[in-house]
Amino acid sequence: MPAAEIIFSLIGGLALFLYGIYLLSTGLQKIAGGKLEKLLKRVTGTPLKGVATGAAITAIIQSSSITTVILVGFLNAGLLNLRQAMGVTLGAEIGTTITAQVIAFKIGLYALPVLAIGFLFFAIGGKRKKYRYFGEVILGLGILFLGMIFMKEGVAPLGDSDYFTGLLANFSQIPLLGVLAGAIFTGIVQSSSATTALVIAMGTEGVIGLKSAIPLILGANIGTCATVLLASIGATRKAKRSALFHFIFNAIGVAVFLYILPLFINIISGTSSDLSRQIANAHTLFNVTNTLIMLPFIGLFAALLEKIIPGKEPKIDRGVKYIDAHFLSTPSLALAQAKKEAVRASEIVLGMFGDAEKIFFEKETKLASHIFKKEETIDEIYDQMTEYLMRISERNLSKEDSKKLACLTHSITDIERMADHINNLAEIAQIKTKKDIPFSSIARQELLNFFDEVNLIIGRTAKVLEKEEKSLAKKIIKQEDKIDRIAERLEKNHFKRLGNSVCSPQAGVLYVDILRNLERIGDHSNNIAYTAMDGF
Repeated sequence: MPAAEIIFSLIGGLALFLYGIYLLSTGLQKIAGGKLEKLLKRVTGTPLKGVATGAAITAIIQSSSITTVILVGFLNAGLLNLRQAMGVTLGAEIGTTITAQVIAFKIGLYALPVLAIGFLFFAIGGKRKKYRYFGEVILGLGILFLGMIFMKEGVAPLGDSDYFTGLLANFSQIPLLGVLAGAIFTGIVQSSSATTALVIAMGTEGVIGLKSAIPLILGANIGTCATVLLASIGATRKAKRSALFHFIFNAIGVAVFLYILPLFINIISGTSSDLSRQIANAHTLFNVTNTLIMLPFIGLFAALLEKIIPGKEPKIDRGVKYIDAHFLSTPSLALAQAKKEAVRASEIVLGMFGDAEKIFFEKETKLASHIFKKEETIDEIYDQMTEYLMRISERNLSKEDSKKLACLTHSITDIERMADHINNLAEIAQIKTKKDIPFSSIARQELLNFFDEVNLIIGRTAKVLEKEEKSLAKKIIKQEDKIDRIAERLEKNHFKRLGNSVCSPQAGVLYVDILRNLERIGDHSNNIAYTAMDGF
């Protein structure tokens, strides 16, 4: 077979395999809906439960990378602690071995029938999404099998190449070279399953022996860490620790198995007479054994990771804290709890604004990520509060309770909008820092004074919701008039500076954006004050 044909068969087969994995994974996720993520959120208790959960989810979605990247997101959001995530990570490594076991079967004959069945379900599904999703899963399997056929055809002629067989012989004599090759290839294709599939294809065609195959399989387990390490860039400390654990866990395991490699090869050779199955078994046994070895030391690893990546995350309470469906039978009590939630949300917004001020005037740029997380918390409170207040509205309410309901409904909307504008300020600060855009000393001082005014009105807004004082609401309304006048004056001053070339046009655009976001925060505080006047 010409070299071009070999290359095209290998690349094309690999592409089909990866696309098959993608279809299989996304189809299964669609069938499961949000259940998998909900299951992950509930991972509590012992690390052993985390292992079981990680193994089950990864076996279903057929991607340890997806599981570990979801973990990074949950750690960022504060929905899991480090030890829980470490348990799930260990389990994900076991779950991903299912793919290797499936493709070790002689599946060539089944590729086309499976494709036909998958297409049939996909085509007849129509508006019935479950059928279409099931068809997508079967199509994914068929494409995966087809990719294996092409890879086998591509690698078959390599057995006659002295150069290639000599290279593989080096992997058996110097296993570390095979580990490096497996890690690099997996890091590039972002799939340990793809590396394992290619190694199995070579084993099926007699191109590679077990001694050369196992180092490549070990390397694939290190290379698969690249995805989660990339996902952890810019993430929280907990997420970075989890990603680092994923790498350390695999690196230590590979080191141990390299040390006992002759023994490991002997054990694997006794598990089956078929080389493809032996390779799949090596992948499974490595991950299961490595997990069992590491599981008792999760606490030790957690302490070590906290020393390697020191520091504490600012505590951010996610979701609602006070509202509960049990209160709905007593609307007045339910409204009292909803008011507590609104007060809490306004206090979070006040903290967000304080962080934004520090970014601009104390250059604490790391606080931007905290603002983004707090804004997500406000969104969660808003969504759940809106639904809760809607359910209260379905009850028989007194005139007084109806007013409170209207006040809280409008207030939580304005609080959510205030959080959005503070989020905008954090994004503007990031642009200013990234592009190194300076403000003139006059513009900076004007902004500092304006920030102080807006900080004051947000603080008063939180208090007016808590204390229900109409006199305080009147103060907010008067202060908002002052904020409007300040915004108008500062914008005029800004255009004068632009005309005199004191400020750069680039800085001017950001400056105006900051003014408008600050002014709109004042508007939403004003709205809350007016609704408070009517509702209390």
